[in-house]
Amino acid sequence: MKKGAQKAGAVATVTLFGILTRLISFLFKVYLSRTLGAEALGLYQIALSVFLLFASLASSGIPLILSRKVAEADALGSKNDFSVFSTALICSLTVASLTTAFLLLFGERLSFLFSDPLACPVFLIMVPALLSTSVYCVVRGWFWGKKMFAAFSFTETLEECLRILFSLLFLGGIFGAITGARAIAYAFTVSDVIVAIVLLIVFFAKGGHVQRPAPIKTILSPALPVTAMRLSASIFATLLAIVLPAELIKSGLTPTEATEAFGRVTGMANPLLFVPSTVTGSISVVLLPDISALAVKKNYDLLNRRLSFGINFSLLICGLFIAFYSVLGEKITLFLYGDELSGRYLSFAALSMMPMCLSQMSQSTLNSIGKEKQAFYSYLIGNVVMLVLIAVLPRYLGVYSVAVATAVSFTIDASFNCFFLHKATGWGRSTVKYLFCGLSFSVITALFIASFLPLFDSASILPTLVFSGAIGTCVYLLLSFAAGLIDVNGFLSVCKKSRSRERKRLKKIS
Repeated sequence: MKKGAQKAGAVATVTLFGILTRLISFLFKVYLSRTLGAEALGLYQIALSVFLLFASLASSGIPLILSRKVAEADALGSKNDFSVFSTALICSLTVASLTTAFLLLFGERLSFLFSDPLACPVFLIMVPALLSTSVYCVVRGWFWGKKMFAAFSFTETLEECLRILFSLLFLGGIFGAITGARAIAYAFTVSDVIVAIVLLIVFFAKGGHVQRPAPIKTILSPALPVTAMRLSASIFATLLAIVLPAELIKSGLTPTEATEAFGRVTGMANPLLFVPSTVTGSISVVLLPDISALAVKKNYDLLNRRLSFGINFSLLICGLFIAFYSVLGEKITLFLYGDELSGRYLSFAALSMMPMCLSQMSQSTLNSIGKEKQAFYSYLIGNVVMLVLIAVLPRYLGVYSVAVATAVSFTIDASFNCFFLHKATGWGRSTVKYLFCGLSFSVITALFIASFLPLFDSASILPTLVFSGAIGTCVYLLLSFAAGLIDVNGFLSVCKKSRSRERKRLKKIS
């Protein structure tokens, strides 16, 4: 019971910081979309996608493997986690330094990487952040493996707050006449450097130190498949930023309209589609160190129970959001951004959240139990199919082709991941039920919400969203409870035992 309470507290901590971070980021994107417009937001997103491509070279696989090695060392009683940390930091910083020097040397000649040449100067402003990002990711990986979830989560929130602060300062002219996407890029770089410094201070304050590095293959060998997967993800994101606007232009849009469409998808709709991952990501962060420890001990029975809890709960969360977005998409984006077009895309793409959730959770688990190659193969197949669809479908579906291609990609990836997980640990029996029920209940809830919408025709958007959301949540929870997917008695039992322990503790004090 004590361990369960600790895990619940850890999930609550990560979720709280995650919600706060994404809420701050989301509200700021609303501000940027209204202040700068979709075109400037699109330029920043294009530059960011290329930045993430090069950042994946330096750090994407290393932090995850570091967290796994630290968790395994603790489970086995080993004391070499600082040696592994030193190796991870050296590898990450070396690659980041070489990449930064290369990019700054070529400068504006890299404009061929961007569908809109105006994104290249924005990207070059962000390049120095590759160094701080490499430090930032490695230190957070160590915190993750040590289950220091408060330190792990707080710095992400701090970075977002600093990014907003410096964006406002740059846009306000405090540091000179910097406007548009360049101001956001400068804020990105400055905040990233500051947070890396803060993380190092916290690391040493928590007793961290640098030891003689472990052999490079300890980190590099398992990190290569993960890095390849994250690198391919960034490559696909970069290709998307190039191919999609180009295909939209071929379909009849002007370059400005194509950039605006890309901005609506990546800067307005996608942040909403990723909202459920705030909760599911928190569960993943808390569970993965335990899963790594259970895997190294070959305790697959408990591992499968932990994994099933995380994935099944995540699927239920996604089902609820699918119901909301499919019916209320246009009203949500009209209220937030003053833009209905992004809401139409949101409603169309809502169904992709279910395979996205299953793909992300299963992929992270494979990486945590030493099945990095299998996770990479699954991801590669899914994303190749996605890229082919995006190259073909825009002439028929326009920007909606992204939603179709993404849903197909995640479905393929999730299917392969689940097969590999079942083969490795025997997992997967209960998830089919949750997947089916989540989709079915989302359809029923969506129809229920749609039937009530005419009652709010004369009301403003906010009351409509509040009451429709409340009605939909009640219907979805009742359906889940009736199907036995929510253990209310178990929850009440935990609460009762918690109150009993608290009364005993107070009695002892008195």
